Amino acid sequence: MTGEKMIFKLDYGEDITQAITEECRRKKIKSAYLFFIGAVQKATIGYYNQKTKKYKKIFINKPMEIVSGVGNISVKEEKIFLHAHVSLSDANGKMSGGHLFSPTIVFACEVFIIKNRRKLVRKFDKQTGLFLWQR
Repeated sequence: MTGEKMIFKLDYGEDITQAITEECRRKKIKSAYLFFIGAVQKATIGYYNQKTKKYKKIFINKPMEIVSGVGNISVKEEKIFLHAHVSLSDANGKMSGGHLFSPTIVFACEVFIIKNRRKLVRKFDKQTGLFLWQR
């Protein structure tokens, strides 16, 4: 099921989604599971409206702790694609979470990736309006 493991940190000021995607491109990782923790300077998260089949983006313009970040790497339209969800906490412990979007700017972030031996490919699913893994 799984293979090689990789850990790395993201640099201050980087965009989480862009930096992780680029690292996977450099290492030729096309299928993996990932976990990350740390803090962000600001974040963009989203909620998928199942009726309209569109994401509502939520912009958080303040420092937040990454309580938990989880996701996967797969191939979508022939390109490496990061799909991640994040749980964030503010200075008062108030939680926000959802689908991770750019820009989400790093204060500090540590990433753990487990490569998957099975190639994961996403195709558009008309019923949900999402690009989902193929069986």
